[in-house]
Amino acid sequence: MTTNPAPITQPLADNNGLPTLPWTLFFNQTYNGDAGLDWTPTLTSLTGSTTSVTGRYYRLSQYLVFFRITITPNGNTSSTAGTTYASGFPLNFTADGFNTVVSGSGGGTIGMNRASDQRILFPGWSNVSVPLIILGMGEAT
Repeated sequence: MTTNPAPITQPLADNNGLPTLPWTLFFNQTYNGDAGLDWTPTLTSLTGSTTSVTGRYYRLSQYLVFFRITITPNGNTSSTAGTTYASGFPLNFTADGFNTVVSGSGGGTIGMNRASDQRILFPGWSNVSVPLIILGMGEAT
């Protein structure tokens, strides 16, 4: 997320007590936040076949990122914790982070984002036939 710096050389309010345009624009960009960018993860060691794999990430701050990976199975998929992972994330993880998977009415198992090899290591699941969503956060530049 790129934001313009606060317009500290401009008055915050006009003579009527209303915010000036530079400050209104500054606060508006903070409110709108990052609309996110798409990316295509590369999966390794996922068993079964998929119809699609998509990703989207959001810059929450200069160093904090939130991401989502959606896996739509073509049949069943399975993942082995610590072995199945996504790579190709467009930012550089600068510290380890976490992710979790949700699917149907289940989920909540924790995986990790490993900075040393830039991998998003999935938690394990077995024979899931409905779409899976991996949600994660971490430090990245």
